Amino acid sequence: MESREMEPIPEQPDDRIDLDLATPGSRLGARVIDTLIGVLVYVVLFVIVIVTSDIDLAVDDPGEVDIPTGGQLILQWLPVVIWGLYEVPLTYLRGQTVGKMVTKIKVIAVDGDSPPVRNSALIRWGVFAVPSILIPNYGLFITLLVGLWFLLDSKRQGFQDKAARTYVVKAQPVTTI
Repeated sequence: MESREMEPIPEQPDDRIDLDLATPGSRLGARVIDTLIGVLVYVVLFVIVIVTSDIDLAVDDPGEVDIPTGGQLILQWLPVVIWGLYEVPLTYLRGQTVGKMVTKIKVIAVDGDSPPVRNSALIRWGVFAVPSILIPNYGLFITLLVGLWFLLDSKRQGFQDKAARTYVVKAQPVTTI
């Protein structure tokens, strides 16, 4: 029997330089559009919950900690749920949220697969969501810092990109004549 040597599998570089990375302006623009969509959906659902629930929004004693229940609990978790239901499926299925579609950018895996696998889409969202969930008052500030990290990174990767092994690239390459 003849023995054959297997060829080594070529390594996939994490440091891709052949990608047409999205500009900081297009990434920020996409996030602003996605945020406005989320706020719009939240405001509509907020009004529905307020109208259909008996929620007292008055603060009796500012020093007293009020544990949210019922409608208040819904309002506390609604933004995170809306965000996850919006961002994860669109990133997994298309590599683009509505904001990314408008700004003509998309998320791809470091190996060039577009769109990224489901776990990567979930990890990207989770890196943003976990601080907001675990640290209610300051988590949003931490999320903002995490989200802006790509501005300081040489490969324009935010923490969410590094954790999920993704890049954000221009969806339509620029052609020259």
